[in-house]
Amino acid sequence: MFKKFKSLLISGVAAAVVLSTFAMPVDAAARKGFDKNKVGGNLVFSTFADATRLTPGTTSDAVSNRLQGMMFDGLVSTDIKNNIIPSLATSWKIENNTKRYTFNLRKDVKFHDGKPLTAHDVVFTFQMLLHKDSINPYKGSISMIDKVTAKDNYTVVFDLKDPSPLFLYTVGYAIIPKHKFPNGVKSFNDSSFHRNPVGSGPFKFKEWKTAQRVVLTANTSYWDGRPYMNQVTMKILPDANVEVVNLLKYQVDFVESINPKSVATVQKNKNLRIVKYDQGRYDYIGLNQKDPLFADMKVRQALSYGLNRPAIVNTILLKNAQLASGPIHPMEAPYNKNVKPLAYDVKKANDLLDDAGWKMGSSGYREKNGKVMEITLTYNNGNKVREDIAKIAQQDWKKIGVKTTIRSYDFSIWLEKIDAGEVTAHVSAWSLGTNPDKYGLWHSSQYPSNNNQAVKDARVDQIMEAFRKEPNAAKRNALYQELHKILNDKAYSLWLHHPKGFAGMHKDLAGVQFSLYSRYFNIPDWYWKDPKKRK
Repeated sequence: MFKKFKSLLISGVAAAVVLSTFAMPVDAAARKGFDKNKVGGNLVFSTFADATRLTPGTTSDAVSNRLQGMMFDGLVSTDIKNNIIPSLATSWKIENNTKRYTFNLRKDVKFHDGKPLTAHDVVFTFQMLLHKDSINPYKGSISMIDKVTAKDNYTVVFDLKDPSPLFLYTVGYAIIPKHKFPNGVKSFNDSSFHRNPVGSGPFKFKEWKTAQRVVLTANTSYWDGRPYMNQVTMKILPDANVEVVNLLKYQVDFVESINPKSVATVQKNKNLRIVKYDQGRYDYIGLNQKDPLFADMKVRQALSYGLNRPAIVNTILLKNAQLASGPIHPMEAPYNKNVKPLAYDVKKANDLLDDAGWKMGSSGYREKNGKVMEITLTYNNGNKVREDIAKIAQQDWKKIGVKTTIRSYDFSIWLEKIDAGEVTAHVSAWSLGTNPDKYGLWHSSQYPSNNNQAVKDARVDQIMEAFRKEPNAAKRNALYQELHKILNDKAYSLWLHHPKGFAGMHKDLAGVQFSLYSRYFNIPDWYWKDPKKRK
């Protein structure tokens, strides 16, 4: 089975770091179970959003991160059960009460341009990720790092500011080639590398046609054995409905997320199949609390009570989701089953808005100090589910006197506006990563990065800081169960649901495995059963 190659970022508790030393034999030959008879053919998968940048550590969107994961490697990775496994590092040693981590690197890894990958590339990567001027949105996740040094060409030492028992889940960032960034952080932030990357992973970059496609080819010299597919193309389509049309016409081979309302149509085609899976994500309406309206907890709570989330699950998702009460997934260890979603309660919503000073006006909308209560709710173009959620919110909030305007943007522009605080209410989702540390999402120091809702809560900060230092798994879980309750009770986001996913694919596509964190978990192992498709 192919290892997981995606960068290790934000969530998923496991207990694999109790060992002080770990080593695994190095096998430079093809990976276990490799079958040369499966090699050949091309794969086309689709998306309705383009990538933003292909340099690891510069993006937080799922599309860009997915492609980066196919082209780059980290020091460590995870298996399908989220256990830490070797990748570029063959072994490691943990010392000084989890404040020092030493990694021994493989000596047979080359970047796609033929240059060797060494400890100096690892040091450079983390220097860029930590640099005060870098555009890395995950700085908070690695803020415990004090310094990174190359002991020799193939040994890297991380010294940390504080004990960090979960650091192995943090250190899996994709390693970039130092020689491609001659101007340091300036090159990292603004470089042709963003559109022409050079990694060390199982696939190599070939081309990027904006709003059309990104094409990758097999790295036939990959240290863990070449992928089965010769070429992988991400085809960029206008919306989810067009994705289904392309699948039905066999113009794409794999669609990660099929609208539940389209599943029956796909199932009627005898050459296609549907796989239902746990998405490992939460959908939510984000509210930027830099906006004075959303800084008021009573307003946030009222919007939550005034939103008929069961109707969203029943009518839009056809009951293929579980109501969410926070950002902790039901399949994660710290999930607090005693925290219940804020129920749909129009009277309670009205009472809260009255208490907050927003009184119903003659226009049918609430007013305060001569100003109408109005929200602009946004989503990304092409996402029919989010569009429908926004429409239900608009209808529901009108019943409690809130005027809602709906706007959509191209994906990359939308993300920029959210990060800049120009968009203060958005229908979105967050896909879980394998790192259980959520510091980068909720600690107040992480605004305007991934804490783009500007949550500032002293107890939340304390929990974030304590969690990453706590060696006891049960105590870590208890901390996050408290976090779960706080984020729900104070309605820091309007938690919607944890959806089930439906992937559509050609029935001849084989080797496909999904993890809770990725649908492309083992894409180098995907192959065509029909020999004709492998030509």
